Amino acid sequence: MLEFRQVSKRHGAQIVFDAVSFRVSAGERIGIVGPNGAGKSTLFELIAGGMAPDAGAVDVHPALRIGWLRQQIPPADLSTPLVRHAETAVPGIEEIRAETARLEAEAASPSGAADPAESDRLLRRLGELQAAFEAAGGYGQRARAAAALAGLGFRERDLDRPLRDFSGGWRMRAELARVLLGEPDLLLLDEPSNYLDLPAVEWLRRRLDAFRGTLLLVSHDRYLLESLTALTLEVAGGRVTRYPGPYSYYAAEREKRRAVLLARQANEDRRRAQVQRFVDRFRAKSSLSTRVQNKIKMLERMDEVRTVVEPLARGRPSFRLAAPPRCGDEVLRWTDLGYTYDGGARWIFRAISGELHRGDKIAVVGPNGAGKTTFLRVVAGILPPSEGACRPGHLVRPGYQSQESAETMPAPRTCLEIMKAAGPDAPESEIRTLLGGFGFTGEAAEKRVGVLSGGERIRLAFARLLLRPPNLLLLDEPTTHLDVESREALQEALRAYEGTVLFVSHDVAFVRAVAQGILAIAPDGAGVRRYPGGYGYFLEKAPLDPAFWRAFCGDAPLPATAAAAEATAAKADRRAALADRRAARNELKKLEKAIADAETAIASLEEEIASLQLALGTPSLTPADRKATAARLKEAESALAAQTALWEDALRRQDELGRS
Repeated sequence: MLEFRQVSKRHGAQIVFDAVSFRVSAGERIGIVGPNGAGKSTLFELIAGGMAPDAGAVDVHPALRIGWLRQQIPPADLSTPLVRHAETAVPGIEEIRAETARLEAEAASPSGAADPAESDRLLRRLGELQAAFEAAGGYGQRARAAAALAGLGFRERDLDRPLRDFSGGWRMRAELARVLLGEPDLLLLDEPSNYLDLPAVEWLRRRLDAFRGTLLLVSHDRYLLESLTALTLEVAGGRVTRYPGPYSYYAAEREKRRAVLLARQANEDRRRAQVQRFVDRFRAKSSLSTRVQNKIKMLERMDEVRTVVEPLARGRPSFRLAAPPRCGDEVLRWTDLGYTYDGGARWIFRAISGELHRGDKIAVVGPNGAGKTTFLRVVAGILPPSEGACRPGHLVRPGYQSQESAETMPAPRTCLEIMKAAGPDAPESEIRTLLGGFGFTGEAAEKRVGVLSGGERIRLAFARLLLRPPNLLLLDEPTTHLDVESREALQEALRAYEGTVLFVSHDVAFVRAVAQGILAIAPDGAGVRRYPGGYGYFLEKAPLDPAFWRAFCGDAPLPATAAAAEATAAKADRRAALADRRAARNELKKLEKAIADAETAIASLEEEIASLQLALGTPSLTPADRKATAARLKEAESALAAQTALWEDALRRQDELGRS
């Protein structure tokens, strides 16, 4: 249904695609991954016809209906009521409505009513339009649109409000509902989980799981990639590489493929060095001239088919969190805490109490609008509580980072200037060392904020936060703008961090990896619950409180933990792979010793053969000694041939192990 044939595309000097070829078949569910800026969105533009390739061809079946979630809504649509915007997804519905309205107006006019023939024609056409509208599902479209919008967090009172009344994140939810309602043959989703809370992410997962068309999904949400896709396309370095599995398979297989290529390259280099050593050692030996010439030809062939490992598209992002200063065991305590924006008419949360202890890593979860960010700001001391109190413990040094922290840094300033402003008394050497820990080494420290990507700004904001290391990190959506690899690097850093972490995140995989406890907040002041375990424990225990569960996520079941059987199988696979690697390493050591022993024996035999040949040329040698010397020379030459064969067999086996 879709094929790229030798497609090339440039953006200025950047090579986005270089002679790329791949095919997408009907019904496939494909995750698109790769570094930010590698060309994932450009791939969608080429598929949808929004831009043309510089070379090659993109073949799309002419009857294919494409639904494409864009990151921007046309300004002309902003005056449209929310539910009407979602309804426009079905092709032809709006055209039928427009023609029906025009014909009804014409039929009601004096001229239309005066001519019986014209009146009959108008009535017949209106009947046809009514049948077409019914066949297209027009009469149930509003109900379906309202249900989809409700699943994404909209309320009934929002349905007739114009799009311009909503923030950018809520507009993208409306656009997502519109695209999904269109039931296209090919669905192109570019970061659909941006701005979605956990219940909405699960609604989206279930909705996409039921989608029966072809799905291409660009996402940094590993949970969606893993649960919805069966194939992966990596876009990086001007190429598109296909992996026959979901994200977890891709991540493991990519490392294995690269490790194999690096091992093959190292083995070829080692083999080439050994062959070159043979040539250098025996080039002057007339008895081995044929072998030497064969080795020289072998070197030429090895140069022609040499394995080349391309450098990574970019290095692994760096998040290095300094050791925090020591503080008391109780880091934070809040008592009867409440907050309201309107003097008590509506409480965001109320009468909640709790505490944090040193080393806790707690995730705050809940639907959008439940008050997660407000709670974090109150405990950080940015907002004063409307009632109750929040007190830090002994020697606690908090560090707060919001979604806006990375966006409010002045664009003209360099990374180094941002850091110096945050710590005027800090030595430049200390600042540069810290910047290097977050990937800003050398000249990168002089880059201006205005040219940094979203992920780079997040890293810079973290570096600024940690210039004076806090022992309590309060993080609001720390993975925003980070790609998959950056999220993984951050979660590893937070897991190793010795301080206390309280964070808000909608990234299921990130919460699973970092959180050791869950603080769940339901909307409209319905309550707050603390769960003394990770995300899996929360999913197990929260539904046991039905009233809170309904308030928290409505009717949407949240994702379950991975099956124990899968974990056991994965563990067994890792053990088997480890055993294979150990056996291969042991055999390689034996082969290296055999090669060295053979080379020593070859050198010794060569010296003996040269000495025997010299002795045979001595005139005073008796016939008996000459006979014995000739016999020994024959034995030495046979032994040399045998040792050379052993040497070559060991080299060949070493090469095979390096390629396996």
